[in-house]
Amino acid sequence: MPIVVCVGGAAIDRSYRAVGALVPDSSNPARGRAHHGGVARNVVESLARLGIATRLVSVVGDDEAGRSLLEGLRARAVDTSHVAVIPDVATATYVAVLEADGRLALGLSDMAILDALDESYIASSRSVLDGADWVFCDCNLDAAALARLIDDAHSAGARVAIDTVSVAKASHVATLLARIDLLFLNREEARALVAPSATQSSDPDSLARDLRARGVAAVVLTCGNAGAMIADAHGTRRVPAVPAALRDATGAGDALTATTLAALARGASLVEAVRDGTLAA
Repeated sequence: MPIVVCVGGAAIDRSYRAVGALVPDSSNPARGRAHHGGVARNVVESLARLGIATRLVSVVGDDEAGRSLLEGLRARAVDTSHVAVIPDVATATYVAVLEADGRLALGLSDMAILDALDESYIASSRSVLDGADWVFCDCNLDAAALARLIDDAHSAGARVAIDTVSVAKASHVATLLARIDLLFLNREEARALVAPSATQSSDPDSLARDLRARGVAAVVLTCGNAGAMIADAHGTRRVPAVPAALRDATGAGDALTATTLAALARGASLVEAVRDGTLAA
């Protein structure tokens, strides 16, 4: 069975979907729910559901939220032995405010606890990489921790996939691009990473080519309902999105990432894998 190690955020997600059009500077009626989230946690759960052997490296608080996250993962047979429980710090939380049609209007995150996923903690977790086929990491880690993880993963014979997570955190991989085997990001994160000037094209094909030119072995650049642009040694290709009625955009990218990685771990080509990923999204 393929083994994928996931490193990064585990959080409680709270989403509030507006009943009608959002009105700024006013109280808006909404329907809310809470569920387990965090990019790495979402990806590791989906991989486990897809029959991949999984291990998670993350941190949670010594609180009810942290215990709930760990119980949920263990119920899915995820190895959580490298998830640290930190006292006196709250488990990470993400709040999504959604438009009535499900589109994200505003996201808020309290991820201070993830600062503990530093270079020294990654170094102490080296043994979790043994036997892994892929190591997936989100950019909740800083550049030094990511660099150490990439080195350790390659030394262990694993390929490395990274998700940039957000525009603000995309810069964490700016100096590491030539060491990444597979990079997942959206159009806005790609623009922030390659910093195109006013004279440069920022269409998905150009952005994917730019990232390849900077050394990334393979790129999956998601474009919402326009599908995904992929780029590797065979050039760039667009994978169309599967037509669907949008219910909630939260976690769609993580579903694409996990399903793509599961297919790659089982020997699929990048095009085949991303086709599966867009269906999952």
